[in-house]
Amino acid sequence: MFWQWFRNNGPVTPARLSRPDRAAGLAHPLPRPGGLRRRRLGMWALLLAALMLALPATGAQAVPRHPQSVAAAQEAANPPQHGNEDRLGRPTTTPLGSFGGIRYVQYDGVFEGRTTTGRFRVPYRISAPAEPHRSNGSVLVEPPHFVVGLGALNVYFGKDFLFRRGFVHAAVGWSTLGNRILDPSVPGTFIDGGIEEDGARVDDEIITDFAKALSSGGRSMVGKVSRKYVTGFSDSSYPILRLVHSGAAAGVFDLAVPITTEGFDPQADLVAGRFDGKIVIVNSEADDSTNLPDRGVALNRYRFYVVAGSPHIPDPLDAPLDLPFPVRQTTPASFVPALRAHFLQGHDWVRKESSPPTSTQLRTQNGTVVRDAVGNAITEDRTGRRVPRLPFVELGEARYISGFVGSYDNVRNVQQLGFSSHEAYANAFAAEVRAYQKARYILPEDADDMRRRARLCPPLTFTETYRDHYTEFVAIQPCAAAAR
Repeated sequence: MFWQWFRNNGPVTPARLSRPDRAAGLAHPLPRPGGLRRRRLGMWALLLAALMLALPATGAQAVPRHPQSVAAAQEAANPPQHGNEDRLGRPTTTPLGSFGGIRYVQYDGVFEGRTTTGRFRVPYRISAPAEPHRSNGSVLVEPPHFVVGLGALNVYFGKDFLFRRGFVHAAVGWSTLGNRILDPSVPGTFIDGGIEEDGARVDDEIITDFAKALSSGGRSMVGKVSRKYVTGFSDSSYPILRLVHSGAAAGVFDLAVPITTEGFDPQADLVAGRFDGKIVIVNSEADDSTNLPDRGVALNRYRFYVVAGSPHIPDPLDAPLDLPFPVRQTTPASFVPALRAHFLQGHDWVRKESSPPTSTQLRTQNGTVVRDAVGNAITEDRTGRRVPRLPFVELGEARYISGFVGSYDNVRNVQQLGFSSHEAYANAFAAEVRAYQKARYILPEDADDMRRRARLCPPLTFTETYRDHYTEFVAIQPCAAAAR
């Protein structure tokens, strides 16, 4: 489990961060996202430092995540010579358990070969049904984040969400900076190509080469591959959009799902014919979405969604309560329910040409975000029609402050919200949940959890319960005694 890994290992300390001028292995200059992205990466580094202080073991002190055999060490010292052919090395296999009646296993191995700029030998990890025919034919590729690693799998989507639906998840090291390498404990890894980034190597092309290899050398692990998707968040979203911009992702990925990203203009890339798949982007209010709102130039292949009140890093409610994660109890506002819904809509878009909801954006006036009387940003669709926000935001339970890490203030109780009783409040909350679900911004399972949390601790609201009874809120357990 992701949180157990953090407890045992801690992340790897990255080198000082900078942004390369050119995409790894590609001749196209990178779009310049500006200083906000650099500051955000710096904040990730500060969060990393906080994690290192909070966790009892560092990567150097911890047991390796999977055993390395003598044969693997010998292979690292004497890699096979296969010319320019990329190769998925023989993996170790670890059972992951059953998800919705589907047994999953994890394959850890080494992917080696040569991109257009140089040789590489990097770890890969594939999570797939033990019986490959039980997959849904869709592989989700994730380049690891330099701090969090596979955060899309382990934090935002979650194994249960993906695996009970039959998705295959596949990850590969694409840079030697921090946890972008996927598994720093694997011996003999290197990246010769790409570009240098403050003492580390970055080669985006490894990601597309790996995705291609899954359909050939990876068939025994992943089964028949009908569709390939790619996702990443913040730091790990940038190689995805660089590959889209360069044209290297064309013909490889059917769907790209960058999360909490900025600094690119993928609509221009779609119009220019540099990518032939579909793109669904989900951002927090905190992200600089300047170039991302839907301009209507690629309606059959582009969607953008933003969640008012949500921070760049939301509270990961599934983290064990004994783990001092730095963003615990910061804010209940999160883009994750919308992300999960829009990902499945993107999946259906690829499979059945079933269009997702109209793109959303924050309402602005003269370049300034328009806010309601409580101070929360107003959301509209691309046509300017106001659309539902998170139910507790819509009711005005507090002012939800976005940022790298979020917060909230001006919390109001049931009476201050204008309700005569907690039952009247809970009914109004349920109505807002129905509106949010009808707009297709949340899945039924997440909507049910949200409704239940609003009723846990009468007479407290959803937000008051988050603030005052966090343990019960996370576990969705009624308070031991009614709150007074």
